[in-house]
Amino acid sequence: MRRLKPSVITTLLAVGLCGQGCDRVKELTDSVLGESTAGSDVNPELAEIENLYASGQYDQTLRKIDEVTSADPSLTEAYYYRGLCYLALAGAPDVKGPLSPEEESSLEAFRRALSLNPRHALSNVGIGDLFVRRLPTRLRRSDTDDPEGPFVMARDAYEQAVAIDPRHPRAQSRYGEFLMRTGELERAEQALKAAVEAAATVPEIAPDYYLAYGRFLAGPADRQDEALDQFELAQMFRADDQNIQQEMAMVHARIGLRHLKKQQYMLAEGALTKAVNMFPDQSVQEAQEASEALAQLRTIRRR
Repeated sequence: MRRLKPSVITTLLAVGLCGQGCDRVKELTDSVLGESTAGSDVNPELAEIENLYASGQYDQTLRKIDEVTSADPSLTEAYYYRGLCYLALAGAPDVKGPLSPEEESSLEAFRRALSLNPRHALSNVGIGDLFVRRLPTRLRRSDTDDPEGPFVMARDAYEQAVAIDPRHPRAQSRYGEFLMRTGELERAEQALKAAVEAAATVPEIAPDYYLAYGRFLAGPADRQDEALDQFELAQMFRADDQNIQQEMAMVHARIGLRHLKKQQYMLAEGALTKAVNMFPDQSVQEAQEASEALAQLRTIRRR
C-alpha cells in the first residue's frame, strides 16, 4: 500500500479516537442505515418495514405500511419508506412525459413525511432522487430555468436536505452527485468531501462515501493519486471487497498507461504491474489492456 497522506491519517485517527462514545456516530448510523428510533426503543413495525424494503419486497412493504399508518398516521418514517417503495417500482422514467402513477405516489408520500416532520432530510433526498432520474442526458438552458422542471425540483430538494442537516452524509453525497451531473464540479467536490467528513467516524457507512468521492476524483476531477487515497480508505473497512480492488486496479492501469504514453517507462511498469496483479477478474477489458501494455513496455525496455 502507498504511504497515506496526512489528511488520510487524520481521518483514521478520528475513527479510532471517537469509538462508541460519540453521539454523532450513533445519530448518523441510525439516520443513514434507516433505524427509525435511537437506543432500545426501536418500533418493531417500522423495523419490519425497513427489513422488507431492504430485501426488495416492495409490494409487501407497502401493505405493511398501509397497516401501520392506518393505526398511527403520524409515523414519518412509514411515509418515507412508502415513497422509496413507489420510486423503486416506478421503473425507467419517461423523461418527456408527466410523472407516472408510481412517481406521483412516491412524491405524495415524501411530501406527507415532510408535512409530519419538516426537518426530515431524507424525504427531501427522496424527492431529489425522484426528479434527478428525469433529467435529460444533455441539459439546455430552458431545462434549468423551468421552475416545475426536474432540474429545479431536484436541486431545490437536495439543497433543502443539506440545509436541514449539513452534516448528513447521504444528503451531501446525493447533492454532490447532482452537481457533478450538471457540470458544477467545484461545488460537487465540496459536497462529496462534506459527505466523507460526516461519515468518516461511522465504519458501517464510511466506505460508501470514500468510494463516491474516489470515483469523482478518478473521473471528472482526473486526480488519480487522490482517488487511490479514497479507495484505500474504503478498503481498510472492507478488505475483502473485490469491487474496491477492481476500481483501484483500474486507476493504477490508467496511471500506468499515461506514464507509458509519456515514455516514463519505470513509472509505467510499476503502475501497470500493480494493476495487473490487482485485477480480481483478469478477463475484463481493462485488465487485458493493462497486460498488453505491460508486455509492450517490457519489449521496449529489452531493446
